[in-house]
Amino acid sequence: MASKGKKTNLDIGAYLWQNQKKIALEKERDCLSVYLYNDNSLELIKKIDGVLHVKHVFNEVYRLKVDESKLELIMHTLREGLSLVCHHAYKPANTHFTRYYLTDRITVSFKRNIGVAYIEKMMKEYGLRYVRTYGKKVYLLQVTASSKRNPIKIANELAERNAVRYAEPNLISRYTPSAFIPADEKFPEQWHLHSEPAPELAPGADIQAAEAWDITMGDRKIVVAVLDDGFDLSHPDLQGPGKVVFPRDFVDGNHNPTPGPNDFHGTPCAGVAIAEANGVGVVGVAPNCAFMPVRIPFGADPDLLYDIFDYVGKYADVISCSWGPPPVYAPLHQLVYDKIKELTQKGGPRGKGCVIIFAAHNYNAPLKDLKNQGGVEYIAGDRIYRHTDPIWNGDATHPDIITVAASTSLNTKAAYSNWGKEITICAPSNNYHPLDYSVKLPGRGVCTTDNFKVGQNFSPNNRYTTQFGGTSSAAPVVAGVAALVLSINPHLSAKQVRAVLVETTDKILDADKDILLGHNKGSYDKDGHSEWFGHGKVNALRAVQKAVELLPCDEDGQAIFPTAPSAEKYKQLDNVIPVVMQGNVTGELDHKGDLKVYQLHLGGNLTIEMSSQLKSADYDLYLKKDEIPNENNYDARAISDNSNEQIQFNNLEAGTYYLMVRAFNGKGKFSIHIKVE
Repeated sequence: MASKGKKTNLDIGAYLWQNQKKIALEKERDCLSVYLYNDNSLELIKKIDGVLHVKHVFNEVYRLKVDESKLELIMHTLREGLSLVCHHAYKPANTHFTRYYLTDRITVSFKRNIGVAYIEKMMKEYGLRYVRTYGKKVYLLQVTASSKRNPIKIANELAERNAVRYAEPNLISRYTPSAFIPADEKFPEQWHLHSEPAPELAPGADIQAAEAWDITMGDRKIVVAVLDDGFDLSHPDLQGPGKVVFPRDFVDGNHNPTPGPNDFHGTPCAGVAIAEANGVGVVGVAPNCAFMPVRIPFGADPDLLYDIFDYVGKYADVISCSWGPPPVYAPLHQLVYDKIKELTQKGGPRGKGCVIIFAAHNYNAPLKDLKNQGGVEYIAGDRIYRHTDPIWNGDATHPDIITVAASTSLNTKAAYSNWGKEITICAPSNNYHPLDYSVKLPGRGVCTTDNFKVGQNFSPNNRYTTQFGGTSSAAPVVAGVAALVLSINPHLSAKQVRAVLVETTDKILDADKDILLGHNKGSYDKDGHSEWFGHGKVNALRAVQKAVELLPCDEDGQAIFPTAPSAEKYKQLDNVIPVVMQGNVTGELDHKGDLKVYQLHLGGNLTIEMSSQLKSADYDLYLKKDEIPNENNYDARAISDNSNEQIQFNNLEAGTYYLMVRAFNGKGKFSIHIKVE
């Protein structure tokens, strides 16, 4: 890591560390970062002479676009006049399109032999405030006004100490969803799952999902988490007995990951991976697997990313991420890098690691090119960017994750798909021109679920779209196949699942040159790897067959298959009412002995209160983890001689619970209030 030689005050702020890589910095001449912990100062800042634009970046961090000639005066006004913490904005040296936004926090990892007294003395010396512990002497510390230096300088000084493993400022990662809405005609078929040759559809362009379903359609025990901008959980293909588990919203801080008014991306991604086989609409790659919807902001610092992955990694077997940075210099923070590594090795409910999947993204750019001598050209929003900055997509290049590129319905490279030696695998998606959306390129779109009641949609006034694509669609295809593999063989580790997916691919070829760059990377090297397709296109049938081969055997050499849930259990679950958030629930019982069962996804400190205005009614509550309770089998119950019941738990283990309301006597309406802290 850093050399431990003494640094001068002049050069200590001229670089930063990320993922233990030293990055030379330059100050932005017309941008500042300021921390606002309340709204009172915002209007005052907008009125300062020379402040041209104010943009909220993340949490308390705001970016100020300022008149270059007045930058230092504005900084003085903010610091001395308004008593605000602010500092310069930075970018990597000799770049133009990569900007680093700093929070007021740094992550410091101490060597294990360092005592508490040393750490406290160091915090006092630098004016640092304790925020949280990540474990193994890794701490999040806050820079305060008494620190007298910005987070970069403090982190760099700490990194020079022999007691410190690493010290890195918490940068804010800005992500974009890796999808695009092309102006293509509507395709009603899910060709990516099973197909026959047809116009713009080549033989073998699908993943043989239908053939794999003869072996397994998935298992509710296997949880697929989709991390995205929100999910329409009223959608019929995202429902079913036991379907939705452990929902979480890291935007609004609750358990209701519903899309906001401008969110459009999560519902289609989820449908590709796990849409229920219920006789209506579409089917996902792994329709019988459980769905963990996790809403995230497309902008996060390492602390939030750590919390997201830490939460999801407790419950998910497979984690699908259809987002990432544009082609700029964005290495991962060491804290997030280590968390992902930890989860892929020993995360998940089986303790065998989470299969973590990232979309390669849609800029027709390399995932990592620190020289970028030829430059890169890409479109974002309505603007075309051209730059020669170093490129590093830290998420997609993490060595322990599965990075997914996109192929087309013609078994060719999707023109927009990012590429490089870090690509693990590819999966079918749509096709469009990387810089000119008006140019029609051959290739079909992907048919999947769409927002209808909430958020924005791809196909207006429709629960389904045939216009989904990008590597956003390719990544959940692979997530679904990984879930099928684990459904038939839950003994496999995440590393073994990755090996199965790589070993069983279709080696598709593309002899055409790139539409913009003029190169061809559509063949495979001596190690069986292509920079366009990774190790090839995912094949669900061959992957599942390989997973069966790896099952443990009995004394007679016969494979021992996992025990399927009993038909009676699913029959019981048919009458369960899913409740995916805390709050109020109302219901009605029709007669003595009548009951209703609610499925809850809970954890933490729980209070359940039931009340009824009916004096003659006597309703009882029963709660049980993982199965429907009854009068003789429960984890908790409340059976007083009226309908005002209460159940309380402290430090309740997170999981799926079933709450039964039973009419011991009487009938009528009731209300339940569920509170989780």
